[in-house]
Amino acid sequence: MALEAKATWKGGFKFDGVDSSGRVMKMDASVGAGGEGDGFRPAELPLMALVGCTGMDTIEILQRMRQPVEAVEVTARAEKKDGYPAGYKEIVLEYIIRGKGLSTEKVEHAVRLSEEKYCTVGRALATSTKISHRIDIVEE
Repeated sequence: MALEAKATWKGGFKFDGVDSSGRVMKMDASVGAGGEGDGFRPAELPLMALVGCTGMDTIEILQRMRQPVEAVEVTARAEKKDGYPAGYKEIVLEYIIRGKGLSTEKVEHAVRLSEEKYCTVGRALATSTKISHRIDIVEE
């Protein structure tokens, strides 16, 4: 499947990003970096893609395992490297999985499968960045 993304300059540091389906996402630099903060910062977009990718994988795997999952929340925390191109020093993923009677082993296995096998974004980022995770299972 071919994917496409395009960015069109809108003045200052503003760009409109457009995906393969024509959906628009506004991007801008932060106020301290010369922008107006009127959009997503590009350095955060890979993190958003990562949490979306691994979140989708994890929920799908847990559902296939017939786990009674009620909610999944994934947070990525990263610190940028110094210099240019900056990149990330390390990314820490925090998974909060909610449900009644979830198997700790199955939740951990689902997260590992996503991170090690299925999440395209995570695999791409892992080539140059250490990625670790924490899992919090909340009994509902």
